[in-house]
Amino acid sequence: MISEFHLRGWNRIPEVEIVALCDATLSRAEQRRAQYVPGAHVYQDLKAMLAHERLDFLDILTTPELHARHCLVARRADLHVICQKPLCPTLQEARALVATMQESPRIFAVHENHRYRPWFQPVRELFLQGTFGNISLLRIEHLVPTEPREPYKNEAKTGVWLEYGSHLVDMMRSLLGDPHRVRARMHRLNPAVAGESLAHVVYEYPSATAVVEAGWKHSALTQGCVLLVCSEGEVWYEGSLTRGREARLRISQGDRVTSDKSLCAFDEYLESFYLFERECADAMIGRGTVTQTGPENLRSLTCTLAAYEAARSGSIVEIS
Repeated sequence: MISEFHLRGWNRIPEVEIVALCDATLSRAEQRRAQYVPGAHVYQDLKAMLAHERLDFLDILTTPELHARHCLVARRADLHVICQKPLCPTLQEARALVATMQESPRIFAVHENHRYRPWFQPVRELFLQGTFGNISLLRIEHLVPTEPREPYKNEAKTGVWLEYGSHLVDMMRSLLGDPHRVRARMHRLNPAVAGESLAHVVYEYPSATAVVEAGWKHSALTQGCVLLVCSEGEVWYEGSLTRGREARLRISQGDRVTSDKSLCAFDEYLESFYLFERECADAMIGRGTVTQTGPENLRSLTCTLAAYEAARSGSIVEIS
């Protein structure tokens, strides 16, 4: 499903040419070729593709349990590697993979693009500059009424929190850094999802609290928001954080609303793929660095998985 948005982003970058697509189900690669890259070759086997093509980088969109295997194949081929999140199903696997990938001089980036939403980037800069003062509360919420379209997400032991909550944790960390502690409750509400379909997670900082909620509900309603409550201002985004339509961003300072904008959530979603890929392309041609490195993503994954421990134990978990 997600390959559509990757390809649309890469097609906007003049320095990039997608020359090959690979999928275990060949018809899927052929379909994407017809839609987005008619000149590309298609393959059913990754090693066959690497043997026949002269590539600079590989963008890996496979299921999480295959990520390590495919990243290591690409590393042995001396390629830059971009891998979808979650990087691996367990922290132990992810740490081992990052350690190995760090041995290569090539770029290794994890595709985590929520912090690249165009509305979020200037808000983040203003916050980090101190424009809004000291933060007391951050709330990030994304609750969708249905289950995912990809069967593996519905069948996995872990559900919405690892697959989608990790996005929200990364947004949180990009604002506040690493939390000290976490407590969590997780529920199985959607009968189509084997893992948790609703997660309520509270991260504690020295002087702030972050409440993060994610859900694949069995419902008719969607809720989404990002709220920052600070000593000198507030930010309130209302709308889907993925592929919805109408959204609204309001910013206040003191008792005055300084900005009130209507947005299209789908356009914001689509643009974030391009912005992330533009950064990766610039890094590959020597014009900068990537933000979403392996070690950076490991911190988000550590915070994400700590919530599972807190939910299982029913107690507050320290994050190291």
